[in-house]
This record gives sequence, C-alpha cells and structure tokens, in this order.
Amino acid sequence: MNIKQDTLKFSYDKKAHFAVSFGIYYSFFTYTSNSIASILFTILIGLAFEVYQGYSSKHNGYSHADMIYNIGGAIIAFILHNIIN
Repeated sequence: MNIKQDTLKFSYDKKAHFAVSFGIYYSFFTYTSNSIASILFTILIGLAFEVYQGYSSKHNGYSHADMIYNIGGAIIAFILHNIIN
C-alpha cells in the first residue's frame, strides 16, 4: 500500500473529503434513522475509499490527513444533527 505524505491544510481536496462525509452521514441517516449506525457507516466508507486509493495506481495513495477530514465531516454532521433534534 502506498501512503502519501500529506498536510492538514484545508485545501480543495480536504474540503471535498469533509463535505462528502458530511453528506454521506445524512444519506445513511435518511435510510437507517440511526445516528450511531450512520456515523459508523460513513467512517467505514471513508476508510474503504482511502484504502482503495492506497492500492490503486490511478491515485496518489492512502492519506491519513484525508481520513482525518473524512472522520471530521462525519462527526460534525453527527453533532449538528443531534443538536438540532
């Protein structure tokens, strides 16, 4: 597996990871009505995609920083969802 050197700078790529994870959380909640399952599924999707990137020759590799933003998007969605309800 290829692990790329990356920064935590909030670049376009990191914004995309954050926003997609945020949206996936709400998509899962729409179907499951379970916030814990939704956050877990969202994090697993993010992890699966990062592992795929690590093994794919079409991508730069697995990124710990991308994974942090994947988790961050899911957690912020979870927190906002539970504050609003």
